[in-house]
Amino acid sequence: MTARTQLLHGLAALLLTAVFGIPGVQAQKLQERMASRYNEVFDYSKVAAIYEDLDAKGKSDATTLRKLAMAYRKLGDAPKAEGAYRRLMITTGRTAEDVLAFGDQLRANGKYTEALEQYELYAKEKPEDPRAQNYLRTPNLFYRLRKDSTSATIRTVPINSPEADLGMSVMDDLLLFSSARGDGSGGRHMYQWDDQPFLNLYSAFLKGETAEEPMVMRNDINSRYHDGTVSYDSLAKRMYFTRNNYFYGTVTKDTEGELNLGIYFTDVVKGEFEQQEWGNLIPFDHNDANSNSGHPSVSPDGRRLYFASDRPGGEGGVDIWYCDNLGNQWGVPQNLGPKVNTVGDEMYPFITAKGTLYFASSGQPGLGGLDLFFTRVRESGPGNVFNLGYPMSTRFNDHSLLLLNDSSGFFASDRTGGTGSDDIYGCTIRPQMMYLAGTVVDKVSRAPIEGALLVLKDGDGNPIQPVNVKQEAGGRFTIEAPYSERYLLAATANGYNQAEVTINTDDDQLDNIVVEMEKYDYVAEGTVFHGETGAPLPGSTVVLTDGTDKELARTVVGADGNYRFPLQKDSDYRLMVEKEGFFKQSARITTRGRTEPVLRTDFKLFPLVVDQVVRLENIFYDYNKWNIRPDAAIELDKLVQTLLDNPTVTIELSSHTDCRGKDAYNMSLSQKRAKAAVDYLIVEGIAADRVKSKGYGEAKPSETCVCEKCSEDQHQRNRRTEFKVLSK
Repeated sequence: MTARTQLLHGLAALLLTAVFGIPGVQAQKLQERMASRYNEVFDYSKVAAIYEDLDAKGKSDATTLRKLAMAYRKLGDAPKAEGAYRRLMITTGRTAEDVLAFGDQLRANGKYTEALEQYELYAKEKPEDPRAQNYLRTPNLFYRLRKDSTSATIRTVPINSPEADLGMSVMDDLLLFSSARGDGSGGRHMYQWDDQPFLNLYSAFLKGETAEEPMVMRNDINSRYHDGTVSYDSLAKRMYFTRNNYFYGTVTKDTEGELNLGIYFTDVVKGEFEQQEWGNLIPFDHNDANSNSGHPSVSPDGRRLYFASDRPGGEGGVDIWYCDNLGNQWGVPQNLGPKVNTVGDEMYPFITAKGTLYFASSGQPGLGGLDLFFTRVRESGPGNVFNLGYPMSTRFNDHSLLLLNDSSGFFASDRTGGTGSDDIYGCTIRPQMMYLAGTVVDKVSRAPIEGALLVLKDGDGNPIQPVNVKQEAGGRFTIEAPYSERYLLAATANGYNQAEVTINTDDDQLDNIVVEMEKYDYVAEGTVFHGETGAPLPGSTVVLTDGTDKELARTVVGADGNYRFPLQKDSDYRLMVEKEGFFKQSARITTRGRTEPVLRTDFKLFPLVVDQVVRLENIFYDYNKWNIRPDAAIELDKLVQTLLDNPTVTIELSSHTDCRGKDAYNMSLSQKRAKAAVDYLIVEGIAADRVKSKGYGEAKPSETCVCEKCSEDQHQRNRRTEFKVLSK
């Protein structure tokens, strides 16, 4: 304990003994009035001393213990705060809010099981309040947030002091920060809340992932009150920072006489001798003496300023707000909304060039006092909020995150093991593991489906690795996987058609995913292949229609090229497949008279380019004949459908023979066969000007073996029917 702290505690004790001679009730009322006055000026040491004295005299009631616990919390004395709350829980007059506060204190002390018990009690008394429900809805939250200690690397930084160090920004090769170490203007005055000097602004040299040689900024930047939590706009060469509403010697207080916080800024200007220096101090457009504004964070493009404020119109205590840059002024402050802001406190925003907002919160579900969170801010507003987890978030107060790039930067924390009350640490954060949870159900009956096979894919349909999928009773599941902006969750189960749901990480409720699966009498399934390579053709669209061509369902196949649709009995359907730059294809299928439940139809899509040649399989002719056999008609019917599906395409249909026999005979036979095939297409409804026949005889073999040495397989491959794209 410092001499100044000893003096303050001694003064409090002297004031207490001065009222000992006053009769009991009068003395207690006087002490309570004194405590109220000390509370107004944030002198919580004296507040605690007064209520400790009342407690020692056996005059503790629920009000006394409540105020004593709150004073301990403000002083950061977690063990004493917990002790006061424990006694309050068994005291007549305790409220539901006391139960919630006790749960929060237990959580801040790392006693998570006990904290959940208090949240359960509070939820019974205040079932409509979401604050406890946030923890009860995900009872393993504390385990999940603490399980991955490798999610970040923490480094000590040699610029800390025994006092508070926090609120950083970067200016060229300097790390700007706030400190209560006592240098500069604010160092001559003590802040009664924590018995430390007022905060002043400092700078230190950035050295890679650390900083060195801290120096206090000059006195016309720092004042006799708080100056801190800084943000530098590198485009405008402007520094925004928080300070008490003290402007060139003028103190502006609120209607109750309190000195609140505001945002001020100053530009880099050229001095008398062309040197760079800070210009005049200018108040932020929307400072208000009757509320606090601070913790500015200007976006890298200078178009938006985020800040923290307890002004009216928010969600709770301190909220995050923003203003848009209108050119020569900042627009009207807008609250960031209930996805980010809570009935607790949200502070220390930091916005990246990619639109990720990091901030500290005591109201979002977390491990302790202030935890670190992030959300992605789009034009439509912020997305879902995620806790950075241990070791970035702990049961202590963690805040002031600043990133120099996508992963490395600094943050501040009052965790144990530091130099002072709040210390600056270096950090490297890694991609966050996401937690998904939900239920697989029957689409019609809503009954849970047990044991469904789940596969998690990214937005492009590629399976995600590593992934941890756990099945639970009642069709429940949990999944842990690396962050992806969008997930595709596929489910398969016996007797059900495969189901797939799209999960938008920033918008959807990730702990209540519902996968609906549809039972089938029959199922249509197959694979879309590349016609030339034989490999699956991802990105192909498969459409299912009924017998009248009314669309029933569609899907875009993934990397495996597979599709699957449920079918009804005694029904007719059509499958249509397309992909940009390829021939469209379709096929008619029916469940009428079928006994097997699976109708498999594979498709081969060929590139749709002029001069593309496609071989028609299974076109056979009887010896020395050219009439269309029934088995050949099946294959030609597929070509008819392809031409109907691609109505602008014209083709040349050609027939080829092997090398055996006389040239003139082979040429004549191939021409007759090609013409017979084209005549078949015309009879089936293809316009004559879209198809041309050509017989090549043995002139264009696909196998270039010497005729006498060709195998029977090679001769068979040379006897073929093809078509070539003439126009598309």
